[in-house]
Amino acid sequence: MYAQQLVAPRTFAEVQAPRLGSDHLADGEVLLRVLAGAICGSDLPVFNGVRTLKQRDDAVAGHEPGSPMHEVVGEVVASRDERHRVGDLVVGWGSRLNALAELAISLGDDLLGYDDRLSPEHAVMLQPLACVLYAVDQVGDVAGARTAVLGQGPMGLLFNHVLRSSGAREVVGVDLIDRTAIGTRLGAHEVVHQHTSRWASGLSAGERPDVVVEAVGHNTSTLGHALEAAAPSGRVLYFGVPDDAHYPIDMRAMLRKNLTLTSGITLQRRTMLARAGAYLESHPGLRELFVTDTFSVGQAQEAFELAVAPTAETAKITVRMAS
Repeated sequence: MYAQQLVAPRTFAEVQAPRLGSDHLADGEVLLRVLAGAICGSDLPVFNGVRTLKQRDDAVAGHEPGSPMHEVVGEVVASRDERHRVGDLVVGWGSRLNALAELAISLGDDLLGYDDRLSPEHAVMLQPLACVLYAVDQVGDVAGARTAVLGQGPMGLLFNHVLRSSGAREVVGVDLIDRTAIGTRLGAHEVVHQHTSRWASGLSAGERPDVVVEAVGHNTSTLGHALEAAAPSGRVLYFGVPDDAHYPIDMRAMLRKNLTLTSGITLQRRTMLARAGAYLESHPGLRELFVTDTFSVGQAQEAFELAVAPTAETAKITVRMAS
């Protein structure tokens, strides 16, 4: 089967990998013919050669064919999960993190059918949307709250939209790139073109947000900026996969400001994918706003290069597999 493989940092090559079949499935797994995938921020350190992705307890992924990619839409071609039948179209997590390939294996628990009126390139956004909906649930009620989203990449943009649709009184985006146009189109009331440290240090007492989402990722300092920015009794959400195991936290600020810090992976994935589908049906214009760039699988190199160095108008980058 064909696959893209990292052969060096920031260097993909198309390869022929051993073909997966039904005999490779464990109980609860399904084999997908991949129709589309999307680039997640957690894929970028692997692309850059900074780290690998942990695939299973006994193996490390990162340079095997098809890695890194886990946001996936596919057609079931073999199944050992009774909820998924051959021919079903599904969206969700590519559990082995190597979906940049013709075929990929995933857990049935991580997949759900979707409205087939959606193109695969649009349907794949249901996975990150499910993650954001779950994360906002963990923060709690945001109706009437002043909120801020640090980082206006794809996930930060989705937070803009979900926070505003959930009744936030104010959504402020912050990013080093001038994301004013796309950030406001996707729900922010205001987008600040500034480093998060300068923004946080310049806030007056009345400007401090009740809820701060750290959606920058890939460094330890921005969590500190989120804690600094939050209003007393505020809530801070750290979103995403940390690149480092240990993050310094200003416990004095946490204590004296009575802050709550929340993080975690997305649970109840099939439930959240269903909610994402309902959300997208209620906001049909979101898919065109959010999916800004689609590449063929043979252009994986170009797709990842754009993800590493996005333009001011780049949101979600998807990859269309060969038919």
